Amino acid sequence: MKVSALLLVIACCSMVVAVEGQYFRSIHDVLDDYDVDVFASNSTNSTTGCTNKKSTWLGFVCAGIAVVFFGVNFLPVKKIETGDGMFFQWIVCMGIWMSGMIIYAVMGFPKFQPLAMLGGMLWATGNITVVPIVKMIGLGMGLLIWGLGNLLFGWASARFGILGITNRQNPCSPLLNDLGIVCCIIGLGFYFFVKTEAQPLPSEPDESTHLLAGSGKLSVQRMENIEDDDESWTDRIKNPIVKKAIAIAMSLVAGALYGVNFNPVTHLEQDLNSTGLTDSNYVSLDFVFPHFCGIIITSTVFFIIYCCVKKNRPKLYPRCILPGLVSGIMWAVADASWFIANKKLSQAVAYPLITTGPGMVGAIVGIVFFGEIKGRRNFLFLGLAFLMTVIGVAQVAVSKILTV
Repeated sequence: MKVSALLLVIACCSMVVAVEGQYFRSIHDVLDDYDVDVFASNSTNSTTGCTNKKSTWLGFVCAGIAVVFFGVNFLPVKKIETGDGMFFQWIVCMGIWMSGMIIYAVMGFPKFQPLAMLGGMLWATGNITVVPIVKMIGLGMGLLIWGLGNLLFGWASARFGILGITNRQNPCSPLLNDLGIVCCIIGLGFYFFVKTEAQPLPSEPDESTHLLAGSGKLSVQRMENIEDDDESWTDRIKNPIVKKAIAIAMSLVAGALYGVNFNPVTHLEQDLNSTGLTDSNYVSLDFVFPHFCGIIITSTVFFIIYCCVKKNRPKLYPRCILPGLVSGIMWAVADASWFIANKKLSQAVAYPLITTGPGMVGAIVGIVFFGEIKGRRNFLFLGLAFLMTVIGVAQVAVSKILTV
């Protein structure tokens, strides 16, 4: 029954990916005449995203889709053991790449842009640090640090034209945009004080599998050696100060990599426009497949390195394969929507919306379906986080269409 449900979810998400690509391609030409190209060059080396034109709504719709899917994309593995995360992240990336193939076909196999792969490589490198960060300082502090880094690097790159983005993407109201960023940062800070009560995984026999354990003829001594190898490198760091410092540094690096992972695509779009190409020659989803190729290549390289370090005895968790693919497909839907939101709204507007919204969605799902947040104190801080996030998101959204 569970397998059938997961297969149904895979089919539905794949349809969303295909419909999203086909729908965006079909309406692109209609909306193009009404849109403001936020990547176009001008004499002041900056662009103004001030517009009330008809295609802006598409950017907000895609931002909403990204927020929802990013907020729930790990639900399929909520009750699934994923071990050290290395095998699981590779399966997720496989789901992402499969979705990219669907988009690539729907978009008519556009010209492959290798530079877009760099963004996927940056994201996958940041993603590989998540498991050790959570083990060393917990999800709350880790999410706060890399979330802030993601928000600030992505927003500042576009707002000030740095880190590979050559043209500034000014919103209609820079003041509202800046105030919205401050509110979003404060909102993220409140999330740190919310304590969750994670429910334990169902007690089941250890289902992990070693690549060399299939014969069932391993000696007792060899099995003991395998178990000894299971100790994570993070567990070998005994000094708590050193462990915390390493985790914070890794969180900062992860946040920076997450924040700039769209910069190569934005830079590429600006270069294409500077050569005289217009939106009729390409659309945002044309760059999704190269981006996802960068993700799967980098993830595979890290998994191979992991296999070598584990002496060809990586821990594999078969039950996480199908849920992991579903999670990857859902993530791909969100990320493809983010590509469109960046194009229609600019990174300076889309980044604050999409990096802060999933936290609210995830918290609501955790409360309603899993009872993870309890107690007056937790709900107080969660309410403050929601309030500041909503105020910040509203200001950033309004900064796209109003002059203040």
